[in-house]
Amino acid sequence: MELNQLRYFKALAETGSLSKTAEKLYISPPALSSCISRLERELGTTLFDRGKTLILNERGNIFLEYVSQSLDSL
Repeated sequence: MELNQLRYFKALAETGSLSKTAEKLYISPPALSSCISRLERELGTTLFDRGKTLILNERGNIFLEYVSQSLDSL
C-alpha cells in the first residue's frame, strides 16, 4: 500500500466522481481507476459500489475513517 493510493482513495471518496477526482489530482481517469483497483486487491475487498457514480460501501466508510486519521497525522 502506498501513500498516494490512500490520498487518491480519500479524494475519490469525497467526490464520488472518477473523472472529477482525476482532474483534481492531475492524473488520467484510467490511472486513478487502476490505483483504486490495486488498493482494493491489496485489501481483499471492495470499497465502492460502482454505478454511474462511485459510492462508498460500508467497508469503504470504515476504511475512510482510518485513512483520514492517518493522513491528518502525517
